[in-house]
Amino acid sequence: MSTTTKNTQATKTVSQGESRYGSPEPQIEIRLPKGTSHRFVSAALHKLAAEVELATPERERWIVQTESFYDARGRVYLELSDATPAEAERGMALLKKLVG
Repeated sequence: MSTTTKNTQATKTVSQGESRYGSPEPQIEIRLPKGTSHRFVSAALHKLAAEVELATPERERWIVQTESFYDARGRVYLELSDATPAEAERGMALLKKLVG
């Protein structure tokens, strides 16, 4: 399941990704207009990651990570501590709440 929102600068899509080890990774992928500079993409990812960090309850032990891609897109994802279905659901709920 994914949720997508648009504004004038970026498209944000919430989805359940998967790590290279097969663990769930709740994520928000952002896509910016073609030609957007790498610095702007990086700044957008850092800003979004900060919003996720600030919204994360103290009891959660996941790590908020960012990954930038070459074509004006990137993602903020949660590296889950236990990778249980319950933890993944909590992470997805938080990201969906942030994206709206």
